[in-house]
Amino acid sequence: MNEKNNNDSLNTDEIQIAYSLKLALIGGLLATLGDAISTYAGSLAIDEYVQEARDTSEKDRQLEERLAAIERKLDSFQNKME
Repeated sequence: MNEKNNNDSLNTDEIQIAYSLKLALIGGLLATLGDAISTYAGSLAIDEYVQEARDTSEKDRQLEERLAAIERKLDSFQNKME
């Protein structure tokens, strides 16, 4: 009878250990999934920053071209006035 109680106790401990290991595995998988999502979000943030920098650079270039055209027109106007 004592052996049966020991076996029952051992089986219960094994089941609890197995259950806790399953929970640990699930927790690890969720953590890994969270890390993957965080990495992807970081990648998207970098891509957005690079695109924004390109757009800003293009806008700056266009403004420089417009300013140069205005300066040429102003110089031409001043030459006509003289």
